[in-house]
Amino acid sequence: MSLGGRVRASFCVGAKPAEVTALSAEHSVPEQHDGYFMSGLVLLGVGVLVRLLLMTRLTPLLVDPSYVDAARNILRLDFRALGDRVPVYPLLVALCGLNPWAVWAVQSILGLAASFMVFDLAFRLTRHGASALLIALACSLIRDVLLWERAIATEALASFLLVVSFWLITRGEGSGEYKAWYPLVVGLTVAFAGLNRPLMLCLIPVYYFFLVPLWPPSNILRGQVGKKSLLFAVPVVTLVLGWCAFNYFNSGFFTPTTRAGQQLMDPVTPYVELAPEKFGVLRDVWVKNRPHFHDVQEDLFNESLPEIQRRTGKSQAQVSRELAHLAVYLQVHHPLLCLRQAEDGWMQFWGAFSAGDLTWPPELRMKLTGFISPMIEFLIRQGVALFLVLALLSLPLALLRLQVFSKSDHLVFALALWCSVFAALAEFGDNRRFLVPFLPLIFYVVLTCGWRWLTSPLSAKNCRPALPPGMYSIPSTGTNPSPPARGANS
Repeated sequence: MSLGGRVRASFCVGAKPAEVTALSAEHSVPEQHDGYFMSGLVLLGVGVLVRLLLMTRLTPLLVDPSYVDAARNILRLDFRALGDRVPVYPLLVALCGLNPWAVWAVQSILGLAASFMVFDLAFRLTRHGASALLIALACSLIRDVLLWERAIATEALASFLLVVSFWLITRGEGSGEYKAWYPLVVGLTVAFAGLNRPLMLCLIPVYYFFLVPLWPPSNILRGQVGKKSLLFAVPVVTLVLGWCAFNYFNSGFFTPTTRAGQQLMDPVTPYVELAPEKFGVLRDVWVKNRPHFHDVQEDLFNESLPEIQRRTGKSQAQVSRELAHLAVYLQVHHPLLCLRQAEDGWMQFWGAFSAGDLTWPPELRMKLTGFISPMIEFLIRQGVALFLVLALLSLPLALLRLQVFSKSDHLVFALALWCSVFAALAEFGDNRRFLVPFLPLIFYVVLTCGWRWLTSPLSAKNCRPALPPGMYSIPSTGTNPSPPARGANS
């Protein structure tokens, strides 16, 4: 009997307990032990070799010197200068001694750890070492993720924290046992993610609603819901609000970062000339410099800042606050223009094609590297497009209560979709970098959904998909089959 047939047979309702136990004892246990560690070693070995090869061909990339400046201020204990950047990533750079090669090495180690967690999740789903290895390799060797590991930027750490949080929630929910450390560690990880990249703060309510079952409303009265809520909220409130309070004493603004105004100006830059006269100085300077920095909004802010400070006499934090007021005013008073820019930003988040992507190379003869790179880009775009189709399809299916996707799938759908909407409204709407941290989870969901649907015994009578219990299980729509015998899925 093939492996798929044995796994499907172990979940058939008509299978006798003795047969299930025999199948489990004969195939599952040795396979789980040997396949797990051998495949895990192969995954780590391939990941190390690929990253060492990249280190011999490329050099570290400094995306934004402000991270290094903040790290230098931490090493000098000059805490009065902090606040421009949230603290987690500058702290990582400081711990690496401001050495870009050390930062690359640490981020590569975090990438290896994230790939092994993806492998662990895939193995618990497939119960097959080779299948889990292929899924983990596809999720961890994504070109964009590997290239951003060499950059002095938050992408690699953000990706690691997203995978850790997903792994914790999936493992905690799948165990079926309540453990006090579980919501506490999830809250700590989510707080670190938000203090690594402010955009991730918008994901806190998504994590909370998936972690704490508030529906039906009668669950709110249960003691376990209160304990989970408290344990999740303690690290989030302590760290996030503590950092905002620190900025308040430093700059007088209760905010995670003093760059909020600069970021909010990105979606409203095309129609900033509609601002009223009370924002006259900001409006005029921004309009004057806009034609020279159409593609790089941060350069537009850096060019406009000195003139605005000279004409208003305000500090950088105060200018950023005034820009935030200007951006909010334009979004409230011109909602149709705001939605139009948000639409463009949302499409750019998911990698909408630009004119350069559709241009054929001028050379008639293309080298091998010139062929491989577009093919990799094509595969990444197709994977992201398929994920987006599945995510949008899950919305009507959830309203119809058709349980096609697992709870872990819905978690990734909610995280990516909500972050894309929030980024389009409040961040760099034309920056595809915000998608990079989600790529491992995106490809994990696409591949595991395909694996489940291919191996589900849809044609077998009274059989259920070969899934372990917990977050991976897909409840049946008919009569509830009896669970397999003890040891059949361990």
